[in-house]
Amino acid sequence: MDPVTLPAVARRSLVRGLACVAALTLAACGGGGGASNSPTPTASAAPTVDPLANVCTPTGEKSWVSAYLNDVYLFYRDIVAVDPNAYATPEAYFDALLVPSKDRFSFVEQQSVADAFFAAGQDIGYGAVFKLDTSNRLRIGYVDASGPLASQGVARGAEITAVQGQAVSTLSTSTLNGFLFPTSVAVPLSLTVVDAGQTAPRAIVVTSTSVVEDPVPLAQVLPSDPGDPLSAKIGYLLFDDQVATAESELIAAFDTFGAAGVGDLVIDLRYNGGGFLYIASELAYMIAGNRIAPNATFEKLVFNDRHPEKTANPSNTVPFHAASTASQVLPTLNLPRVFVITAPGTCSASESVINGLTPFVQVIRIGGTTCGKPYGFIQTDNCGKAYFAIQFQGVNNVGFGDYTSGFAPACVVADDFDHALGDRNEGRLAATLAYRRTGVCPAPVASAKESGRSLESVEGLLGRPERQRRLIR
Repeated sequence: MDPVTLPAVARRSLVRGLACVAALTLAACGGGGGASNSPTPTASAAPTVDPLANVCTPTGEKSWVSAYLNDVYLFYRDIVAVDPNAYATPEAYFDALLVPSKDRFSFVEQQSVADAFFAAGQDIGYGAVFKLDTSNRLRIGYVDASGPLASQGVARGAEITAVQGQAVSTLSTSTLNGFLFPTSVAVPLSLTVVDAGQTAPRAIVVTSTSVVEDPVPLAQVLPSDPGDPLSAKIGYLLFDDQVATAESELIAAFDTFGAAGVGDLVIDLRYNGGGFLYIASELAYMIAGNRIAPNATFEKLVFNDRHPEKTANPSNTVPFHAASTASQVLPTLNLPRVFVITAPGTCSASESVINGLTPFVQVIRIGGTTCGKPYGFIQTDNCGKAYFAIQFQGVNNVGFGDYTSGFAPACVVADDFDHALGDRNEGRLAATLAYRRTGVCPAPVASAKESGRSLESVEGLLGRPERQRRLIR
């Protein structure tokens, strides 16, 4: 079981600045789908009010939701009409109109929460990645250095045995999500924690706050392995969030790798649910550089057949960016291959990095199968809420984008909570280094699914919906 994401919705990839509907704020979360010439469907009744009127009453908002989905939803032909009066809120009505057989990612949340996360990496909560391990225990995968849990001395590998006085084994995933991911600051949470390497539990209380996440918490150069015939230095990059603040940190990391003469690179995306496609494109360019064909496409967005003009619009084809948003020429390693540590929490725009690079360099995946989200959203705001309905599918330079089952790893390796991320003895990194050296996978110690519990959240992960996203700037 890997990283954080709220139940029934998705983590990562938005598009900003697309002209979708006048007067609506846009931000997009990637993917795409093929168009067809089928007749216009009648799945839902036409709205009874102007969808652009921003009528913030239950009836007005529900009418807007119906019009919105029937216009832009990638799977609009499969919508089954339901009685809007049967749903207490526009959010519930939105969920009822989605197509669960094809869509496990669309979601809605408060606009202020979505905007804060995408623009500045601000996330309300306790500052951690929570995971269920192979024994179905609730573990800490990663802790934000500035978060409430870090201030209590909680670190990777700790086990949470009780939440709000209730044993974790008795709590459903939806209940855990409700406790672990509050929607406002100043919410206290009592936990019983067994720290890594310890046996005695301790009780702590943490209070939710707005945590500014570090999207690139670790970039280091590893010496070559003893006896390694390649004798090359290895770069290791832990990359957790493709938010706007990641750009400068990635540039600094690749400057360091280039100056050190790194000959092989390991990108750890196990907790990266996605984010801005322009960040994914810049990362891909910094990895491969001149290995990429001139004028190649990093990702093309394919919209539904109501909007062929969007699919044809050049602004919806993302190139490999060779310069930053400030027009700074990006450093590049020009590598013929890259090792990527993956997991079910590797999602959306993180999968775009894999898919976009594959036509040009060898992408070797180690860990678990990725989440399988070739789709994206355009954040559309109405009445203080941010709606994220799948609007497009992303395809790479050779037109491939069918990976709804995820990208499987070359070597299946479970997350190792007994070692810090970046420690060359940590299970997934150790397996990556061994495979690099020998070309042989170590014996698997767990399945890529990583949990025996029947979970309600996306890929069995705990967390917020916006953590699985593909965004376009």
